[in-house]
Amino acid sequence: MAFCENLSAFLTKEGFQPEATEFGLQFKFQGLEFVHFKDDNDELFLNLFFPQIFPVTPENKADVLEAINTADNDVKLAKGAIRFGNAVWVGTECALSEGYDLNAIVPRCVNAMLYYRDTFYRAYSQTPSGQVEMKKAQENQPAPEA
Repeated sequence: MAFCENLSAFLTKEGFQPEATEFGLQFKFQGLEFVHFKDDNDELFLNLFFPQIFPVTPENKADVLEAINTADNDVKLAKGAIRFGNAVWVGTECALSEGYDLNAIVPRCVNAMLYYRDTFYRAYSQTPSGQVEMKKAQENQPAPEA
């Protein structure tokens, strides 16, 4: 059985309800979308991605790259990148050995990507662009009721 089919069977067994796509699989966990890109040439290679965790604009790109660098240095297993020129994606990639156990691998990969997202957000909030965005968000909060 091809790796993508093995991953789909595992995700189905775990209740994730994966959907086959032209590029591989997509599935939701905690209401968030994750994807796997199939690689028919390497059956012992796992990749999982958490797409579009943050928008990238010409105005914030330098600060986004700084936050990616910080998160990449602080987080094991998961790494970030700007994909398609407009958003930060988080990914994990693993070379697998024969007899791999997806039950031990997939949850760790997903948790690493969630941790990466939180680390990226903290790092971005410390940049000039992030501080401006945080201030705007605070100004838009309704005043507490007396």
